[in-house]
Amino acid sequence: MSEDRVRQIEELVRRVELIPDAEARRTALELMAAVLDLHGTGLERMMEIVHDQGDAGKITIRRLAADQVVASLLVLHGLHPDDIETRVQHVLGKVHGNAELLGVFEGSVRIRLTGSGCGLKEAVEAAVRDGVPDAAEIVIEESAASSGFVPLAALGMALPERV
Repeated sequence: MSEDRVRQIEELVRRVELIPDAEARRTALELMAAVLDLHGTGLERMMEIVHDQGDAGKITIRRLAADQVVASLLVLHGLHPDDIETRVQHVLGKVHGNAELLGVFEGSVRIRLTGSGCGLKEAVEAAVRDGVPDAAEIVIEESAASSGFVPLAALGMALPERV
């Protein structure tokens, strides 16, 4: 889904939540929830029908999951065939530069950059945000090697005591 469309939806939801008339606000929110539920149920049924087509259906599901717009809808409705960790690994496999997934905990994605380059951190973050829109947080650590500085403690060397 384009970022413009997402921003538009977020703005419209914010405006609905600000409707002063409580009954009108509740009705609008219930309408949004009902439409989302209908779409989610329809997408789930479509995925089941495609899946039932055997190997051809599985290939189609992979193609659907690879499409950014369709993938965002599958994620929204909990229907994406890959878990968040698999999707992050897939994104990192496409990023030019060295990035390692440290783990995913409660939606928070931790990545370590093992390479360097102009804008690498920003590029990795943008790629993960686009490919994994349900990531609650993206934390990117730059390894000591990527900055060129390696603290002695990281090498297991003790500093001499001062007298």
